Amino acid sequence: MWYDRHQRVQRVKGMEQFRCLNPGDILRDRYQIIGQLGEGGFARTYTANDALGSPGNPLCVVKEIGPPQSNDPDVWHRAQVQFETEAESLISLEQCSRIPRLIEHFQEQGRFYLIQEYIAGNPLNKEIGSGRQFRESEVIDLLQDILEVLDCVHKKHIIHRDIKPSNLIRCNRSGKIAVIDFGAVKGISNLAIQGGQITQTRVIGTDGYMPAEQWTNQPRFNSDIYAVGIIGIQAIAGLDIQDFFNDKKTCELIWHYSTHDRPMVQISDQLETVLNKMVRYHFNDRYHSAAEVLEDLREAKLSRRESLRVEIASDSTTPFPSNPRLVLPDNLSAGEKILFTSSRPRLKQRGVKEFAAFNSEQAFNLFKESWQKEVNKDPETLIYTNNAFLEVSNTPYYTIAVVLSVCQRNSDSFSQLGAQTKEYLRGVAQAQTEVNLGLSNSSDRDFPGQGFLPSKAINGKGLKVIIADDAIDEEEAKQRAISLVNRPDILAVIGHASSEMTMHAVDIYNNNNLVLMSPGAATEELTHEPRKFFFRTQYTSSLIARDLADYLLAKNQKQATILYNPGSPFGASFVEDYTNYFRDVGGEIVGIREFDLFKQDFNAERAIEEIQAKGETAIVLVPDPHHTRSLDRAFEIIKLNGVRNWIVGAWMLMCPQMLKLASQQPQKLFKKLIFSVGWLSG
Repeated sequence: MWYDRHQRVQRVKGMEQFRCLNPGDILRDRYQIIGQLGEGGFARTYTANDALGSPGNPLCVVKEIGPPQSNDPDVWHRAQVQFETEAESLISLEQCSRIPRLIEHFQEQGRFYLIQEYIAGNPLNKEIGSGRQFRESEVIDLLQDILEVLDCVHKKHIIHRDIKPSNLIRCNRSGKIAVIDFGAVKGISNLAIQGGQITQTRVIGTDGYMPAEQWTNQPRFNSDIYAVGIIGIQAIAGLDIQDFFNDKKTCELIWHYSTHDRPMVQISDQLETVLNKMVRYHFNDRYHSAAEVLEDLREAKLSRRESLRVEIASDSTTPFPSNPRLVLPDNLSAGEKILFTSSRPRLKQRGVKEFAAFNSEQAFNLFKESWQKEVNKDPETLIYTNNAFLEVSNTPYYTIAVVLSVCQRNSDSFSQLGAQTKEYLRGVAQAQTEVNLGLSNSSDRDFPGQGFLPSKAINGKGLKVIIADDAIDEEEAKQRAISLVNRPDILAVIGHASSEMTMHAVDIYNNNNLVLMSPGAATEELTHEPRKFFFRTQYTSSLIARDLADYLLAKNQKQATILYNPGSPFGASFVEDYTNYFRDVGGEIVGIREFDLFKQDFNAERAIEEIQAKGETAIVLVPDPHHTRSLDRAFEIIKLNGVRNWIVGAWMLMCPQMLKLASQQPQKLFKKLIFSVGWLSG
């Protein structure tokens, strides 16, 4: 056992310390240590593989807590009882999203261990500090994100006690904040006898983030709120903890000040009021619950959006007072630039140039001519034609945005979404044209759709569309969302085209009360954690999974194996839903772990051999549409399988590669090939 090799004990600061676990050590015959994550106070944390306990060897976190500072049996008994109590509290938090799940807890060789789910992401201390100042909208989003978790935690009657940037993880998959490292359980190391009483010899928490009452070991729920307020102030002001100081008379925190090298931070009265109330010196003067803070933050956000609207409406210098054309950032366009750069026809280029120069009439005529003569009825051109028409006619209009994956930052990204993106945009362009045809002065015979599309003006107003590009990139998706929520003229957003990009951006829209309607997101994660301002037209992964499972069962296929990308939100959600449903109705899943389409060493021929060796086994294919490697391997499987096994798959396989394969292969190849598709290109 590992502890036989590492049991050298030394006394440091009054507690028994022990040598660190090393990479490769195995704890409890199950958890293989990868490396040390951190050390603080009386605990160390390590990353480990759950090598022998769970399928797929998932990563986990091992928290090792030192023994109490006394050999007294009563102190040890108190430590053991407290450890079990706090572990039960962590188990109760499984109902709270964005809290790492407790896998196991145990005592061994006088030390205490918590094994928890590993949260992939970056700690917030990589974002906070170093002089970086967050935008006000970003700060509100951050506060809401943390407080939503704490609201759930506090309702379980648990105080975190150690909220600080390093204990807040921005999840890679969702972009949301997860809360880790609850402080109470670490207190068992502080237990000792003082004055004949068992007591804690050290305050639990971190200097700078603890309010006054916590220094006397009397934390309250709003002690956590104080810490979150400190983080919010750091974010908006770009301050480090050492930059804060307190008024000598009132003890209140002072942070909104200027120096010779740092001007006063610009912040709305509403947000400043919220932050100040979060960090009041006496707990009675602070917010009493996370829910109260969340309500005031929502009001601050709504007030901010309304003030921006009023500011725009009162700007008399704009050429279109009811709907001023604002300058758009990069990767957004209402007609100022061509985003679909795979084709740059001459007339369209000239139209874009004129539109960017506010020569709306020339742009309108050029866009119309390009629509009639160039690029096979390009939807981007049609949207720009509509937008130019609205300016030429000086007609009031509503504005929406559509966010799609136009470019590809990742060289391995596959633009199966490219064809899909054009179809989504085509639908938006047609709907916009129908609205604008309903305007009384839209009788131009050259206007696209005239004479055959219905006319559907909205309350006598037209519709403007802004196109945005998320580039199939997490940070780009977030930045597009931030750009759009900061524009008060935008009433709703259609996008993003995939589950991955939607997951990255959805909470930015939702927290800013901006409606997002996704045509492509199918992951069940968005069902489990619903948002008030999010809607979608694609049917979910659970429904797709059931359709495919029912089809196989109808064909008397009782055994199936799944080939997918575990890192894909849709893929992971689909596999969970499919596996549970298929087993419930009498089917058997074999070989999931062996068949990761994105693994570097994946071999399609070997995979087919292994599948066929299992007897009559259907193949379920769910590649990640963002990655060429994954899709290419899926099509290798289809070709190598021939007509031997049934193959079912999700929508991403209905793409140009499939059409090319169909034209090259004999038709019998497709006799046992079934896809679940929510839409088809016309």
